Amino acid sequence: MDKMDKGRSLAQEIRLWVAENPGRKFGLSTLDNELGIWSTVDKNNRWHIIRRLVEEGLVEKYGGGYRVIVDGLVTLNWRAADESLIWDIKWPFGLENYVDILPKNIIVVAGSKDAGKTAFLLNVVRLNMDKYTIHYYSSEMGELELKRRLRKFEDTGLAKMDSWKFYTYEKSFDFQDAVSKNPNDIHIIDFLEIHKDFWEVSGLIYHIWDKLGGIAIIALQKNPGADMGLGGGRSLEKARLYLTMDINKLTIKVGKNWAQETVNPRGKSWTFQLVGGAKFLNIQEAND
Repeated sequence: MDKMDKGRSLAQEIRLWVAENPGRKFGLSTLDNELGIWSTVDKNNRWHIIRRLVEEGLVEKYGGGYRVIVDGLVTLNWRAADESLIWDIKWPFGLENYVDILPKNIIVVAGSKDAGKTAFLLNVVRLNMDKYTIHYYSSEMGELELKRRLRKFEDTGLAKMDSWKFYTYEKSFDFQDAVSKNPNDIHIIDFLEIHKDFWEVSGLIYHIWDKLGGIAIIALQKNPGADMGLGGGRSLEKARLYLTMDINKLTIKVGKNWAQETVNPRGKSWTFQLVGGAKFLNIQEAND
């Protein structure tokens, strides 16, 4: 907002500022600077106006300052929820037999280096590209490398080069902006890069989820032998399906929506061999 419009009262200016900044945390000095409140009289009035907004439940005290309260509650009409909206998505390893995928679900694939994350994700594309619109974001591969990678599927008899039907992009940040353009599709992020402050992974995933109507499959790097990807438990917060991959092993860390009422998918794991960077063979359920 620009500095104060002299045609409006100070109370109107502050109320408009509050309406335009839902959820924002602020101090009185911030308000003064942004609205151009300089005089002692205006600052005294400003203090009374903020106190009134607190009493009305529009602003709350927060730490040493204030926070604009967000009152936009979305009612969940669960009685009218359409159960046919379960996604008929196919997975490597037949994971659809264990976990249902619903609208706005986040799936995390946390894998150690060379464990087969990209092969897994491209197999998801291969198995579903005839039914769903898929957007694939690569933070590492350029055009030639992706072409050579897809040729591995042709070499192993899985998919011909001219059969691939998906949108591909080179992207490594701000995935929520891309998701917001086609929110109801499948979005595959290979991978979500985090170089420091790994705890921020929950916020990065949240921003993707917030723009999502379809599903997002997000690859994360994982240290070999670790239970979770970089960011630890923070990477679990929004995931309805959380997979970990180490060389020759895949595990369901979290599976929230059971496909079979009596079969808890959590902890199920499989050993495998990855052939030609594309084909999963000798898949065996592991007994840990």
